[in-house]
Amino acid sequence: MDNARTGSMAGRVAVVPGGTGSVGEGIVRAFLSAGADVVVPSRSQAKLDELSELIGPELAERLHGVTGAYGTFAEAEQLAETVKERFGRIDHVVPAVGGWWMGQTLWQTSEDAWQRFFLDVTTAHTAVARAFVPRLEAEGSYSMISGFSAQKPYAGAGIVSMSGAALLMMREVLSAELQGQRRVNDLILGPVITRTRPGGQPDWLTADQVGEAAVLVAANPAVADEHLVLDTVANLDRLRKRNQ
Repeated sequence: MDNARTGSMAGRVAVVPGGTGSVGEGIVRAFLSAGADVVVPSRSQAKLDELSELIGPELAERLHGVTGAYGTFAEAEQLAETVKERFGRIDHVVPAVGGWWMGQTLWQTSEDAWQRFFLDVTTAHTAVARAFVPRLEAEGSYSMISGFSAQKPYAGAGIVSMSGAALLMMREVLSAELQGQRRVNDLILGPVITRTRPGGQPDWLTADQVGEAAVLVAANPAVADEHLVLDTVANLDRLRKRNQ
């Protein structure tokens, strides 16, 4: 079995926009545990410092925080260029950008909520994709994180469902345009147990298990151009078997 299929990421560079978030933290930890150097961009140095403390000194030796934004095309382009120049390569990108919101019907939705949870989120994802996908190594991968509401309408959270659905189509468009030149997938999550939300059902994934799934997808060259539903531990087990 080759080194990639075992999940080893030694010598690889992974970029995790949104890595300071509750789910992103698990993704960062998983790539570090697999041996990768992990780059996490954030506007907030305080959040990067907090992430480093949560990760712990041993793994944090390969954690590289970059102070900077990626919410616009220009910002994401500058970030990608900085990462490429500093590390010489970009192997895997896992944007964990966005979050959950609910509380208004579509006809009650405020312009501020629309801006924050639809326009800002989809613009950031598009900006990151257009900046990083052309810079990926030939064997690299791009794995988008989305939520179950992208495929199932959720009353009171319509703009989150809409932005998620747009991102799933963005992945399909990327796959159609790349035509196998790079691997692009999306991971569709259910509710996730995190450090900030420790309660949940027994079959829900934890943030660290989401991270494990992201590493498995990145490590397996046979996983390409797929919608991967990861809303239960059983689905994660099926993904594990694909890497055996």
